[in-house]
Amino acid sequence: MSSMYKKVENLSRDNRKTAFKLVAEQIVKDFSKGLFKTQEQLASECYVSKSTITQFAKNLGCTGFRELQTRLKVDYENNFVEQDSNYSSHLTVKDYYLSFEKWISENYVFLTDLLKGIKSKEEVFLFPSFQTQYAGKFFVDVLEKHNLVANIFNLEKDFNKLKKINWENKLILIIFTGRDNASLKIIYDYLVSIDLTVYVICSNNWNFAKDKNTKAMYIDNNLSQRNYVDRNFWLINLFKFLEELLFAQEKLN
Repeated sequence: MSSMYKKVENLSRDNRKTAFKLVAEQIVKDFSKGLFKTQEQLASECYVSKSTITQFAKNLGCTGFRELQTRLKVDYENNFVEQDSNYSSHLTVKDYYLSFEKWISENYVFLTDLLKGIKSKEEVFLFPSFQTQYAGKFFVDVLEKHNLVANIFNLEKDFNKLKKINWENKLILIIFTGRDNASLKIIYDYLVSIDLTVYVICSNNWNFAKDKNTKAMYIDNNLSQRNYVDRNFWLINLFKFLEELLFAQEKLN
């Protein structure tokens, strides 16, 4: 079992009858059924405050409840969810990498348009899912290396600041992958409601075709579904490809 679940499970075995032990016991009970309750539901069932749930998550090394819940979902996905039989296990290593090249080729227009947008804006705002935070940080490093301003929007700390930001001359990129998309969808709906252009990289169970100001690039679920490692692999290589395009443009200039 992955480490986050083990941490919760170990806490549930504490001999002391603490609030944290009660919360841990409830999470373990729910986990066995594939249930992932909201912070409000968990607080109510354990007769504790929401702030106690937040402190519980931080005690386990998370930034807050959202990260804890996401990491538990990843644990469950990696250990209990049967993988699609169509997954790329039938592919050779060579075919797997060629599928990445094919993905890039099929989305080349999206990528060049995204790069054009990045170059024309004062700042890039990146909204990654929790599972793709690592790839998101890599992308910010790439842009900063080329003297472009980029920021990762912290969903735990900055959510209430969303409506206070002046979005004029900002490029927005949202990454919808994994199982922690509820907050991202709220953000997306708000940004679209104020008539902003939004770039999206997402798994192919999403459909943004009807949203006129949304430009989407889809990741093949069958090729990146095993766990967050695959998704980050595809995204990091994608962002490295964008850096090569930046290098090429700089040489021309």
